[in-house]
Amino acid sequence: MKIDLTTLIIAPWVLISSQAFANSSVQLNPVEAALQVEGAQVTIPVKVAKQTFDPDFISAARKEFNNFHWQMGGDHSLYYNMHMSEFLPTAMAAPNADYRPLEKSIDTRLDKLTVKTETKGELSMANYLADEQFRTQGFMLIHKGKIVYEAYPGMNPMDKHVWASSAKTTVGTVIAMLVEEGKVDPRAPISTYVPELKGTNWDGVTVLNTLNMSTALDNEETLASILNPDSDVVRFFASAFNSPRATTGEVETWIQVAQGAQKLKGEKPGDHFRYASINTIVLTKLVENVENKSWTQVFEDRVWSKVHARQSMDFNLTPDGTALPVGLVSSTVEDMARWGTLFTPSWKAVADEPVVSEAVIDRIRNSGDRKAFVGTEKENSSIHAFGEKADYNAYQFDFIFDDGAMAKSGNLGQLIYIDPARDFVGVMFSTNPYHSGFGENKGPALMRSAAKLLAD
Repeated sequence: MKIDLTTLIIAPWVLISSQAFANSSVQLNPVEAALQVEGAQVTIPVKVAKQTFDPDFISAARKEFNNFHWQMGGDHSLYYNMHMSEFLPTAMAAPNADYRPLEKSIDTRLDKLTVKTETKGELSMANYLADEQFRTQGFMLIHKGKIVYEAYPGMNPMDKHVWASSAKTTVGTVIAMLVEEGKVDPRAPISTYVPELKGTNWDGVTVLNTLNMSTALDNEETLASILNPDSDVVRFFASAFNSPRATTGEVETWIQVAQGAQKLKGEKPGDHFRYASINTIVLTKLVENVENKSWTQVFEDRVWSKVHARQSMDFNLTPDGTALPVGLVSSTVEDMARWGTLFTPSWKAVADEPVVSEAVIDRIRNSGDRKAFVGTEKENSSIHAFGEKADYNAYQFDFIFDDGAMAKSGNLGQLIYIDPARDFVGVMFSTNPYHSGFGENKGPALMRSAAKLLAD
């Protein structure tokens, strides 16, 4: 099979493992080798995930589990995405003891919203979500605190699913809270709050540089770094999954990988947005150091214990016990939508107090750098996803528009879209790989169109 590797560069959290390299032959690149593993290809529809997987399928998925195999988005990934707590250590943030269901006010007009796809032409929202080409599993729209649209093509309402990099919004928001409280100075070097990085190249990088992914360090997730077995990107994710470094066989910690980060020549911190998940785990450590609590406890205390959610928020952990809100977070569709609703005027639908204050939202939206966003892969991917160009990024949100809407994507087709001015939230879960003719995701465009329709 011939794979177009250029499609992989748009993946926000594509990982690779040393096992993939060890098992590949000289004739195959790592992706092609990984796709030959049982369960890596798409052979079953996503609707199968609504049913119970048989023990033989689960056993085969467990045998093959590693970071790269998961990111292939094949048959096994359907199981991984909905059962990650079976594969990695997991800490759970408990919700408010008083569960409060979201009200429903289904708007049938939304079914007829259309979007132009590259593979199937123009489709209505209902047809898009039902089409197996796009591998959508769960989709929900909230307007004025009520569910106005929901679809579950590939999961059940009570099922949990991995957020992937959409989870990074939790870290950016919590740090915005700490900044507003005067506990963190965004202009200070990140090593002020993460002393484990003192004496390294992080000393010249500020907290804001790290939040906005403009560190000028050589750890950007690009096609070249993803396919380089000894890049900081590959080494970081290997450490998170307790896999050995490909070139030495040594099992490293994520902090060891971070400490060795090298500067990019001719670039200063703040100059250019370069997506790197290692920035998020550094920020997670900042939160733990400042609050003197585990990340999961901080999130429970500050956020989830105040939300009348149905279930816990699950955070997977590295081997050393550090939480991975870089992407390994799981919840139900409705609970993910509750997180987004905290940013809207209708926050009372999910909490008894304004958990995410106006000041925190303003802090996020006023902290981006348009120049650093220009010409980046994220700027280009916003046009593909939304049908219009986002204006900048900030505080771990990939896409911020001048009308105040904010969004964050995640690998394999996850997304959260928050539009406070229109009192609107959209969330989606998918298992949509970036190869073999898949990877197109027009859910973001549908969400933005829905927000505008409902506001008008």
